[in-house]
Amino acid sequence: MPSSAKPVHPDGPPGPAGSHGTVIRFERRPTRTGRGRRTPQPAPSDPAAALTPQQELAITLEAMFLHHDRTLSDEATADAFRLTLDTVLLMLDGSRAEHLVGEEEYQHLAGMIQGMQGAPEAL
Repeated sequence: MPSSAKPVHPDGPPGPAGSHGTVIRFERRPTRTGRGRRTPQPAPSDPAAALTPQQELAITLEAMFLHHDRTLSDEATADAFRLTLDTVLLMLDGSRAEHLVGEEEYQHLAGMIQGMQGAPEAL
């Protein structure tokens, strides 16, 4: 079943128009050895390179919720989110039963919605 878990941002991430978020990198500072010398530390790996498409989608959805002062880490919000997606799937099932949506389109859309359902756990 295909899934389009990778988010698309034609106008950039959610937020005030024209604003660009500043990324602040938190890295470990080299530790000091005796006599004030610094011990070189290995360079940190790029955490974004290790993210799965589902994790990227979860981060995008969380950013949208945070923009509205909500978070998917809040259990009540996550439950409402899942209930909403269950309702969308129910409507999609009805569209398939009425032959308004073909099987291929149904599988694609249902796969995307099911990918979204795992967002709270992926955070």
